Order: sequence, then structure tokens, then C-alpha cells
Amino acid sequence: MPSAIGLRFALSLGPHGAQLALRSGLWRPRFELLESLVWPAQTGEAQRAAHLPPTLDALLLRHAVAGSALEVLVADVWAPSASVQPPAKGATLADLQAATALRLRAVTDAASGWECASEPRVGGPFMASALRSGVLDLLRDQCQRHRLHLVSVQPLFAAVWNHWHGALAPGQWLGICSAGVLTLCVAPKRHVAHVRRLDFAAAHAQEPRWPLDAAKREGLRLGVAAPSALVLCGAVPAPWRNPVPAALGARRGPSAAYLGPVGDALGLWGLQP
Repeated sequence: MPSAIGLRFALSLGPHGAQLALRSGLWRPRFELLESLVWPAQTGEAQRAAHLPPTLDALLLRHAVAGSALEVLVADVWAPSASVQPPAKGATLADLQAATALRLRAVTDAASGWECASEPRVGGPFMASALRSGVLDLLRDQCQRHRLHLVSVQPLFAAVWNHWHGALAPGQWLGICSAGVLTLCVAPKRHVAHVRRLDFAAAHAQEPRWPLDAAKREGLRLGVAAPSALVLCGAVPAPWRNPVPAALGARRGPSAAYLGPVGDALGLWGLQP
């Protein structure tokens, strides 16, 4: 069996399955998909949690991973993200941490069992993520069992934002589509100020202007200007992918642009599902 010492693997944990890839390259990484697994149909949160330990153990056993590094990409079902508004009269680190805990508690609807991560800033809203403690403990245990060095655990939302936010012009919003959910990243100054998650039905997926109208409504609810353009990526329905003509966009609100299928690990890694 070949040695994995010096190699770097990438593991994705998503709502529908898991993928293991081999990463090569530093500044422009390339990924080779080694194995893709699908959770049983109609798998809920409790079932996913029950399947994860034996599935992950068997997946790592089937590949020569001992002595290598592992980076993990975690979908929203395991690691939800939210925007945090810093306290109006508090700028200490403790104040920011308290605001982060309260916001993530509202997102996860639980007072305990989560580990929080954020990069707090006092100048405006900032992003924070929560990861189930059991998932993080499992990853650490599996890395110890298979002699892996765990180098990073990153929420998918953060990975997609980091990948694409440089393509945004001032006033544009990023829309991430995945599994029937449109996540709107409101970023008036290229910092995420708000995150809105909107479920959309099959009928909505056939309406080319639905995401644009939804963005306009959310802007009104938040009290911010509508986006100058909505930049879409991920599992975007085909009717949404064609850019709205400039003249029509000028009359009816923001226009749309399609970046590419990067709403999941395979797309983000440049692989075909």
C-alpha cells in the first residue's frame, strides 16, 4: 500500500452525502475525487448523525491516508452560518463574543452542543459559524484513529464566499443555491452584512425573475438598498442562469449574472458531480 505521508486530503460532509478527494498544489490547488458516498434517501438530522461515524471510519479505511493532512468542508446542515451585528455601545472582545453566542443560539435553536467561530469586527456586521460539538469530536477521533493531521474545518458557506466574493462589484449581492434553498449574502461594502435563506419551490425555479424579486423584497425588509445585481452560483435553476437584459433590469430592478456551479464541494473543487 502506498504511503500517504506528505499528502493532503479533502473531506466534504454535505446534506446528501460525503466526498473524499486528494488535493495537490498550493496556490492553485487541484482535486482528484477518490470516492463519493450518498446518504440513504429521506435521511434526517438524527439519521445523518447516526450514519456518520461508521461511514467516515469505513471511508478512511478504504484509502491510504495515514500520515497525511486532512481539510474538511462542512455543509450548512452541520455548520450553519449567520451575520452578527456588533453591540451599539460595546466594543470589547467580550461584548462581541456575547453577541456572537446570542446570534448563533437563535440560528441553531440550542443553548449548548455547538462550537462557535467568528472574526469579530466593531465597524459593522460580521460572519460567524457554529459546528455541532459531536461532529468536531468525531473528526478529531477519526483523525487520531487513522493517523491524520486535521488542518482545517471550514463551513461550506465560508468557502463559497471566500471563493467568489472578489468577483463582486460594489452594490452586488451573492446568491448561493443548494438543495432548494437560495442563500442571499447582502454585502453592500464587500463585507457580509446580512444572510437570508429562502426556500424556493419547483414553481419558483421556473420563474426567471423570482430570485431578483426575492432580493428586492429582502432589501425592503432589511432597510437596505436593493442590489445593483444578483450574482448567482451553485445549483442554480436553468431559468435563473440567463442574465436578465440590461434594459429590463433597469426597469424592474436588479439584474442577474451566473458564476458557476460552486454551491457544493464537487463544484468548489472543480469536479463534475
